[in-house]
Amino acid sequence: MLKIKPIRTVLKKTEFARIVLVALLFAFLVLYLFVSNKIIWILYLLFLALIIFARMKLTLNPPAILVLLFLPLLWGLIMSYNTDSYHFFQGFFYLSIPLILIIVGFQLSYIFTVDKYFYSIVIIGNLIALLFIVITIIKAGFSSFLSPYTEARFVVASGSPVCILSLVIAAYSEQFNLKIFKTSWGRYLTIILNLTAIYLFAGRTYWVMLFVYVAIFSIKTMRKDKLIFYGFLFIGVILLLSLIINSKTGLTFQNSLLYKLLNSFTEIKVSNFSDYGDINIYYRGYEAYRSWITFTEGNLVEKLFGGGYGQMVNLGTEVWLDGRYWSAVPIVHNGFFFILVKEGALGLILILLFFWNLFRKGVKSFNSPNPQGQFMSVFLLSSAASMFLTNFVVRGLFSHEMAVVTITIGFLVSCLTSSKHESSSDKSKKY
Repeated sequence: MLKIKPIRTVLKKTEFARIVLVALLFAFLVLYLFVSNKIIWILYLLFLALIIFARMKLTLNPPAILVLLFLPLLWGLIMSYNTDSYHFFQGFFYLSIPLILIIVGFQLSYIFTVDKYFYSIVIIGNLIALLFIVITIIKAGFSSFLSPYTEARFVVASGSPVCILSLVIAAYSEQFNLKIFKTSWGRYLTIILNLTAIYLFAGRTYWVMLFVYVAIFSIKTMRKDKLIFYGFLFIGVILLLSLIINSKTGLTFQNSLLYKLLNSFTEIKVSNFSDYGDINIYYRGYEAYRSWITFTEGNLVEKLFGGGYGQMVNLGTEVWLDGRYWSAVPIVHNGFFFILVKEGALGLILILLFFWNLFRKGVKSFNSPNPQGQFMSVFLLSSAASMFLTNFVVRGLFSHEMAVVTITIGFLVSCLTSSKHESSSDKSKKY
């Protein structure tokens, strides 16, 4: 008589589960480019539920990081007692993103070995890079390669950070004895493919992220004299570019990526403006200023615990955003002010402690005797630093655009906590 084995037994003995999970993650990252963020949030929640069902267990180790993310959500719920349902769920949707994705990363650390996880990221990165390049050429033509910022930006979408992760893995994994690529041409093809996609993204955020990863990996892998030399060379090039770009007339945030990149601090600096033109040009800085005003206008309890999920930021004027005029907005670009308004000063403190825990975890294994442990450590530090910086500009920690980075952070934290540095040949990491 034919016996049908339980699904969990089948998953344990085959690669089917990993293939399905990688395919789903790839699908979510592609869908993000085309569908609503709220749909993506539901899909990641179902993704987590699927993993829990398949494993028949939920791993929440280390719990400290999760507590730092969960507690503000808890008192944010209490402070939302007077919020309408639409803004309540909208606020909860964004604020719960890091908690859900970090937990997903925790679960994946018990399904994938280190090398298999990074191999999966490379595959996903290559596919998304290829897809992005092809669609951009179809829609914008080859002229997009000549001026990506004006011709290719947002033709498909803003881009995907998985291409940065894929490129970094290809560039540095071999130096840490991680055998991700069977041949050198596969490694070089990955670098070229993902670098081309990042070029076409034409986004300041992605170039800053790539710089952070390369800088931190260089600190670990380069000789001190070379590191100092290239450091001074880089500073010199930036100063020279700054002089050239700022001396030219006609360059704006809308028509020059270099101009936007070199004037980033001016754009996001917390400032008050009375001129409508300045508000539009430096909206992120003005928005942050109005967030601070909203925070200071609250009573003592609201300053400590925030105004709740539905707290709006009064802009003090009407600003044209997303096809209509807004006098108050439910979300802001600066993730730290976003937390301050919604979950108060204590929420901001816990988020800073969250990042502190990530950096401490990364530094702890920075000089691990195991090369794979070192790679994970440097990768965690780079990911945490990137997330910290992008949180100032695009609310990185609370965005599905950075989902793969947040999941990877959860994966690495779990692996480093459990000292899971083994390769795919190690049998201790079981489903």
